Amino acid sequence: MRYCYFILFFVLVFGCNNPSVVSKKEHSLHWHKHAAEYKALCHQAFNLAKLRLDQALMTSPDQPLAIVADIDETLLNNLPYNEMLIETQDSFRFETWSEWVNQEIATAVPGAVDFINYADSNGVEVIYLSNRRVENYEPTKSNLLALGFPFDETTQMLLKEETSDKTARRALLSNHQVVVFLGDNLADFATVFYKKDNVERSLDVDRLKDDFGDSFILFPNLIYGDWEIGFE
Repeated sequence: MRYCYFILFFVLVFGCNNPSVVSKKEHSLHWHKHAAEYKALCHQAFNLAKLRLDQALMTSPDQPLAIVADIDETLLNNLPYNEMLIETQDSFRFETWSEWVNQEIATAVPGAVDFINYADSNGVEVIYLSNRRVENYEPTKSNLLALGFPFDETTQMLLKEETSDKTARRALLSNHQVVVFLGDNLADFATVFYKKDNVERSLDVDRLKDDFGDSFILFPNLIYGDWEIGFE
């Protein structure tokens, strides 16, 4: 019996500290970084968004057409920041996140630059709606421009001031006909998903299922998101 306790103790102590043991986060990061399926899903999402946009361009809308795009993990890929959190065994903090944003070195999500420029070239207004904070406006703008995203003096980029709830910012767009919302988090699409647990979110997905692939275009993000509630 003592021998069994010793074995259990050995596994718990040394197994948990074994660097070869891959955490859920590391596995998710590995998938994002190496899986061709990740790129395929991104291209698939933008292809579907383009189809919806082309359909809208053949109509005679009463209001100006627009697309509304989240930024992080929808247009910009922040994989190195999340890798850093793994390496330093740190959690998300605004201080480290702001340092990363200010470096202006995030890369583009596959297919993002081509689609956003396609929308812009067809006279469709591109509205960036992100929970990056307002103090990160300039480095975010510079990062987007450096990658080839359209951005000029008329561009709307609505960043977080007080709340991560995007409801009030979406309400500012009532004078546009929004063709598609692009995002990696359900709360990027509708207020009903904001700060809900996974059971409620799942039920709301079922209720709004017809919107996905139509006005809601979802991008894969296995690294972080509201889905983590109740899992950690």
